[in-house]
Amino acid sequence: MENRECRVCSSVDPIILHNVPHRGAFALLCTACVLRHHGGSFCPICFDVYEDTSNNGGATAQSRVMCHHCPATAHLACFSSTRSSSTFRYLCPQCSNPSFSFFDYRPGACASDGSSAVGFTKDLGKQLLCAAKIVSVSVHKAAAVARADAERKVREALLARRRAKEAIERVAYLVANEQIQNESDVDDE
Repeated sequence: MENRECRVCSSVDPIILHNVPHRGAFALLCTACVLRHHGGSFCPICFDVYEDTSNNGGATAQSRVMCHHCPATAHLACFSSTRSSSTFRYLCPQCSNPSFSFFDYRPGACASDGSSAVGFTKDLGKQLLCAAKIVSVSVHKAAAVARADAERKVREALLARRRAKEAIERVAYLVANEQIQNESDVDDE
């Protein structure tokens, strides 16, 4: 049976496992680990994924602030709306709170009103969508790299085939010339 656990945190019951390129190979990662390992790809406050900055309609790298301890980057507007006047450096949620966890979903846990089932909140939905977009971008990039590698290998194979054909033709020419030379040597005797 297939091993259905997160490759990073070994969570055996993650709600969503994403098949994502991780350390040179595709691996199953839970939503929390996808978000944890792609901190510079999204805003950890609003969970908006950063697209290519050249096509992002004004949301450039200059309108972002980077965490003081890690590569996480937040929109400057999101950071400004959440910081106090005494805060001068940005710390992402992971760095500012050691017990912080992305996608903290525990089915069956008690809700604040005492009920036993915790619903899928809007914030969890944003995090799940963010992770899915990051995975999509990662898979598309991996596919583009694989396509370029395959095209390079096809060009190399065609070149090797052409060289092999030329070598065979050259050997055939030399063998034919040697046979003609041998026949003329026999006739001269």
